[in-house]
Amino acid sequence: MRIRNAAVAGALILGAALLEAPGAVAADDTVALTATFNDPAGTAAQQDAIRNQLISLVNRTPAGAEISGSMYLFTDGGVSNALISAKKRGVKVRLIVDGDAVAATGPDGKATGSEYATLAAATGLGTDLAADSWVLACPATRGCVGNRNLGGGDDGAINHNKFMLFSKVGATEKVVFQTSANLTTSQRRNLFNNAVTIPDAGSGLYASYLAYWQDLRGYGASGNGLATYYKTTDAGPYKTYFFPRQEKAGTTYATDPGTDTVVSLLNNVDCAGGATKVRIGMYAFTRTQVADKLVGLKAAGCRVELLHNGEDGNLGDGVRDAIAGRLDHTARCAGTATDAAGAARAIGIHSKYLLIEGTYLGGAHRKLVFTGSHNYTYPNLRSHDETLLKIDDAGVYDAFAANFDSIKAGPHCAAW
Repeated sequence: MRIRNAAVAGALILGAALLEAPGAVAADDTVALTATFNDPAGTAAQQDAIRNQLISLVNRTPAGAEISGSMYLFTDGGVSNALISAKKRGVKVRLIVDGDAVAATGPDGKATGSEYATLAAATGLGTDLAADSWVLACPATRGCVGNRNLGGGDDGAINHNKFMLFSKVGATEKVVFQTSANLTTSQRRNLFNNAVTIPDAGSGLYASYLAYWQDLRGYGASGNGLATYYKTTDAGPYKTYFFPRQEKAGTTYATDPGTDTVVSLLNNVDCAGGATKVRIGMYAFTRTQVADKLVGLKAAGCRVELLHNGEDGNLGDGVRDAIAGRLDHTARCAGTATDAAGAARAIGIHSKYLLIEGTYLGGAHRKLVFTGSHNYTYPNLRSHDETLLKIDDAGVYDAFAANFDSIKAGPHCAAW
């Protein structure tokens, strides 16, 4: 399938789309399989590339269609306004957010910038789940589905998802938008993120996401949630993995690599011949079994590279010890950028992707992307509401690989 890389060519396309009358549908307005990447150190358009892609999809959703979304944090007034405008022109807009997205002020007394009050107001989407449009906040002490607290200082489950589903965009039925980015300013200005826009095209991907979204709504609006939920669905060239996933009886959440989905995926990689590449761009990484597997793949002949965020605690001590000097390339992303006024800001990585090129499940010359909201931490595996999406498409892979190489070669990630 042909891929459009919105990080390179999308700025002009998106700029034109955003100027169109919201809800206007042209017969030739079709949605392409698209990979989008922001550049937090770039121009305003480059910083806002993912957000603008989402707004474009919302603006092109016609009256009578449905938008069904799940987002962790939401402070973006531009997206909020687009969703409310969509409701006003007859689109059914149903949005689920985490309980952390509700508060107008944080523990420090400062404004959070939350858009929840705007969305929840009668002039926004409202909160009546019997209506055509609404916003639902998951319970404050858990996710919508996930209700587990791992103990030891864990704050408990959250709805960490970041996806939007469109029953129709332009002339294209059933579109999935999956991103690594929360809808906040810092995600655009400070952190590298990624997104994919996927027309269903008969794959069944939209139905898989929608069934999960319906469970988020059902458990979030009533009941006590679940300690485990794990469901996977094959959908043509895609596969969805929805969490939380509980460990086997007799083990602890941190001592059962057999139920660590990422370990299982890496177990499918064959390094014979030295041609297989494994590349990871990751915000948070604390699961030592995943680290051990990466080291094992390197030892077996694969080329293994990692870009990780540089904030304190984002790379676990156990992971750091396991990988130090044992991968082909490891870089800490903790750069700075200076705006037009001379103010400096931190630049890191918030993407969550795994790229595999080579032999996988016995098949040679594979090009696979695994992306979504899923960090390589124990809460992301064991307690949070999360999505991991497999994409088997060479064009998508090439776009992600180019993004990895660009960040790697840039000034914001230092090898160690």
